[in-house]
Amino acid sequence: MFGFRIINTPDGNQVIDTTLKTPYSALTAVQMVEYTEMDKQMALMERMKRREAGHGRKPAKGFLHKLASLCGIV
Repeated sequence: MFGFRIINTPDGNQVIDTTLKTPYSALTAVQMVEYTEMDKQMALMERMKRREAGHGRKPAKGFLHKLASLCGIV
């Protein structure tokens, strides 16, 4: 079951409604391909959003970096 539904508007645009779910059995073969591609795109956008949100974090410093810091090397 897809966690969204693609709604066709009268003016020819398509809107994604994430509050509705779409069962696989309700789709034709062509619609299944369209929904699968849209699902991939939404997953990619979500990953990009998470990566962008975590971009400002500093990387974890390991044991060797801490040891070098204690010795005054870094």
